[in-house]
This record gives sequence, structure tokens and C-alpha cells, in this order.
Amino acid sequence: MGFSELTVMALIYSGMMIFFLVPFKKQQSNFQSIFKESLLHITFHKKALLALLLLTFLLIAIWFGYEQEIYHFNAHSGDPPINTDSEATFYMCALIGYTVILYLLLALWISLNILKRKVN
Repeated sequence: MGFSELTVMALIYSGMMIFFLVPFKKQQSNFQSIFKESLLHITFHKKALLALLLLTFLLIAIWFGYEQEIYHFNAHSGDPPINTDSEATFYMCALIGYTVILYLLLALWISLNILKRKVN
């Protein structure tokens, strides 16, 4: 997969995760409580289940995509059998890491926006 394809997929994934994880707004007092409340609201609201389903679907698609590639190569190549489980695991861990970073940055962004609105 080329860099441009990966970039487009990351942008689409990011947009969908942000849409699914942005909760409705509430008012708080200090940054620590705002950040904690943002994390809780991002995690426990109605659209968060859709984000979890998206993540689960992509993890399953990565795993079975690589399993199909292994099967096809081993069945039709005539070469010794290969195994790309480590590559699939790497991509799955990278997706989970990217999702966690996106989740924390989104919570931080929401917290800073709430704090900025409170100051103004």
C-alpha cells in the first residue's frame, strides 16, 4: 500500500472516529476535571459504540486480509509456505496505537475548547 493510499485511509478513519467520539457539551471548573470529564464523555456515550465497532471491524479485516493473502500464496505459488502473522500483528497494533493517540488528542482538544469558552 502506497503512502498516499495510507494517508487517505488515515484521514477517513480519523474523521469517522472523531465524529463517533465527540460527545455533547457540558460545563466544568478546572482543567483536570474537564479533561477527566471529556475522557468519560468520549468513552461512554451513544456514538462511542459505533467507534468501537469500526475499530473491531478494521482489526478483523486486517487479520483476515493477511490470512487470505497467506492462504493464496501458499496454495498457488509452489514455494515453501510463508507466514505474515507478525506483519498483520504490527498493523493491528499500529491501528490500536493510532486510535489511542487520536482518542487522547480529541479529549485534550475538547478540554481546551471548554476551558477557553469558560475564560471568555
